Amino acid sequence: MDYKFTLYLGLNDKDTKSQKIATVEAYKIVENLLKADFDGATIFEATGLYKHENGTFVTEKSLRIEILFAQDNQIRDLVGNLKKMFNQESIAVEKSVITSELW
Repeated sequence: MDYKFTLYLGLNDKDTKSQKIATVEAYKIVENLLKADFDGATIFEATGLYKHENGTFVTEKSLRIEILFAQDNQIRDLVGNLKKMFNQESIAVEKSVITSELW
C-alpha cells in the first residue's frame, strides 16, 4: 500500500505569533531536510489559519509539503525536527492511501 503525506507547516513562531524565519529561508531549510532523508517531495507556499491552544487565532504564511514513498517513522522524525526548528506547537499531517508509481 502506498501513502501520500501532506504536512502543513505554519511559519509563525508559537510564542510570538509572528514569523521569525523568512519564507524563502524556511523553504531552503525544509528542502535540505527533505533532500537528506527522502527520495523527493513537493513544496507549496500557502496561507494558513490556526487556532493556538490558548485560543489565539492567527493567519500565517505556511508551507504545504507533499511526500510520496515514505514511511510513518520518517514522517514522525521530520515533524519532530520541523517543530523544533520552527518553534511550532503542532504540524498538521494528512496521510492518504494512494496508487502511485514512477513512469
